[in-house]
Amino acid sequence: MYKAAFFFLLIPIIGILSSFYIFEKYGGIQQVEEICSLTISQLQRIYESPYAVREFCTNDIGQLKILQTSSYISFIASIMLLVLFKVTSIYCGTNRDKNALIFPKLIPIAVLTIGIQVLVQGLILAYLSYIIPIHLAGSYFPIFTLFIGLGAAIGCVQVFSSLLTFFEKPKHNEVALLAEKEKYPQLWNHIEKISKKISAKSPENIIIGLDPTFYAISSHVRLIQSNITLKGETLFLSLPLMNLLTIEELDAVIGHELGHFKAKDTFYSTKFAPVYANLAKSIQNLSDSSTGATGLAKLPAILVLDAMYNSFAENIAAISRNREFEADKIGSQASSVNGLAYSLAKIVTFSNLWQQTIYENIKRLSKGKITVNLSEVFKDSASYNVSNRDIDEIIQETLPSIIKHPTDSHPPISERYNNLNFDISNIEKEKIMFQGNASENLLNNVKEIEEELTEFEHRIQVSLGVVIPEKGNESGAEVIIYSLAAAMIGADGRIENDEVRVAEELGAKLLEDFDRVDFRIYVDNLEKIPDFIKVAESCIGWEHETKLMIYKFLKEIADSDDDFDKKEQEMLIKLKDIWSLRLKD
Repeated sequence: MYKAAFFFLLIPIIGILSSFYIFEKYGGIQQVEEICSLTISQLQRIYESPYAVREFCTNDIGQLKILQTSSYISFIASIMLLVLFKVTSIYCGTNRDKNALIFPKLIPIAVLTIGIQVLVQGLILAYLSYIIPIHLAGSYFPIFTLFIGLGAAIGCVQVFSSLLTFFEKPKHNEVALLAEKEKYPQLWNHIEKISKKISAKSPENIIIGLDPTFYAISSHVRLIQSNITLKGETLFLSLPLMNLLTIEELDAVIGHELGHFKAKDTFYSTKFAPVYANLAKSIQNLSDSSTGATGLAKLPAILVLDAMYNSFAENIAAISRNREFEADKIGSQASSVNGLAYSLAKIVTFSNLWQQTIYENIKRLSKGKITVNLSEVFKDSASYNVSNRDIDEIIQETLPSIIKHPTDSHPPISERYNNLNFDISNIEKEKIMFQGNASENLLNNVKEIEEELTEFEHRIQVSLGVVIPEKGNESGAEVIIYSLAAAMIGADGRIENDEVRVAEELGAKLLEDFDRVDFRIYVDNLEKIPDFIKVAESCIGWEHETKLMIYKFLKEIADSDDDFDKKEQEMLIKLKDIWSLRLKD
C-alpha cells in the first residue's frame, strides 16, 4: 500500500511543488497576479524584458494555475481512493455477503477513477517536461513532451479497456468429457441423492477428466477437445482418483464439492470471485503491456490496482479457509468423517504421481511408444510406488499438503483434519493403499472413457511439440529382461509390490532403456509372457558377464520380499544350468 501511495502521489506532489517554485520565482501567486495586471508601460519601469513577462502572463499563468489545481485534485483523489479501499476491506472483513455485494461495485468505479488519473497525471508530467526546462534552461524538448503525453493517452485507454474484463464471465479450460444425464443415469442419480441428503443444489453439468483433482465451479467451462462451453455449476470428477477411492470416500468428496453450491457459497462464487479473478487478470495484462512511456504512465495504476487486490487478499484467504472447513463438514455428512479423511489422504498421496505419469508418457511418445490407458498406468503407480513407504512418511507429507483448485485456495490437510476432529494417529496405511474402484459402480464404460481421454492427452502433447516417430519396438534385450523378471515375480503365484519395485529399480540400472510401463504390462499379463526356459535358452550365446548380471538381478528380485520361494529357487537353478554360470561362493 505504501509503495502504491508513493508512486500514485509522486506526480501530483511534483506538480504542486513545481507550480509553487515558478510562482515564488516571481514573488508568489498574489504578486504574479498583480504583475500580470500591469500594462506594458508599467512593466517597462520594472523589468528589462517587459514583453517576456507579458508573454509569461498570457501563455503560462493560466496553465500553471491549471497545473496546480489538477495536481491538488489528483493528490486528493489518490488519497481518497487508497483510503476507501483500505477502509472497505476492513469493513467487509471475512463476511462473504459484504464482499460479494460491495467489491464488484467498487472495482469498476475505482478502475474508472484510476484511468482518469493515468491521463491527468500523464498530462501533468507532460506539461512539467515543458515548463520546468523552460524556466531552468530557457528551452525544452517537444518530442519528449509529446512522447509522455502520447504514452499517457495510450495508458489511459488500456486501463479503461481493462474495465471491460470485469463484466466478463471467467472461463476455465478443461480437458474432460461431458457426462450427459441420458448416457450416465447411474452417476447422475447417485450425485442427485447426495445433493438431497445435504440439501445442496445439484450440478448442472458433470465432466470427467484425467487430472487428479475434484472441484465444483460456477464459471463457464470450455471443454478443449470438443470446444463446448458449459454454463452454470459444473462438477469435475477425476477418473484416475475415482478408481482409487471407495464409494464412501467418493461420496465424501462429492458432498464437499456440492457443499460449495449451497446458497451462501453460490452468491459469493458468482458475484465476488469472478471480479476478484478478473482484477488479477487485468493487473497481469497491464503489466505485460507496460513498456516505454506507456509503462511509465501505467506504473502508478498497476501499483494501485495491486494494492487494491492485496487489501482484500487476507479477507479472501480467511473466507476460502472457512469455505473449505464448512464444505468438509458437509462432505462428512454426505458420507462420514473417515470417508472424507481417507479421501483427502489418498488425493494428496497419489496426485503427485500424475506428473510422473505424464512425464513418462512424453518420453514414451518421443520413442514411438503409445500408451493406451494412462489411468491404468497411474493406478499401477499408486499400487507399486507407495506400497514400500512407511505410514509415518506418508503422514508427514500429507499433513502440510494443500489440494489445488482452479478458483480457490485450500488450507493444509492438517487443519482440515483438526476441523473434522479426526485423529491422525488412527490412519491406516492399508486403507490408503486400498483401491476402491468407485468408478465401476457409477460408470459402465470406464475403460472407454479412459482410453478416449488418453488419446486426447497424446494430441495435447503433440500440439506442445512432442514428435512421435514411427511406432517403436522393444529390443530383444528388453523382451528378455522383462520376460525373465516378470516370470520370477509371478513364480510363487503372487505379485508382490516389493518385488516389482526392486525389479524396476535394478532393471533401470541394468538396461538403459528400461521402460516401467512396458515392464508392468508383462507383470500384469503373466499368462501371456514367453516361457522362462525358452527365453533363457534363446540367449545362451550371450557373454558370461551379461548372463551373470541378469542372474543376480533375478535373485535380488526373489529375495526382495523376504520369502525365497521354492519355485523361485528352482527357476534360478535351471537358469544357472542352462547358462553354465560359474558362481563365486
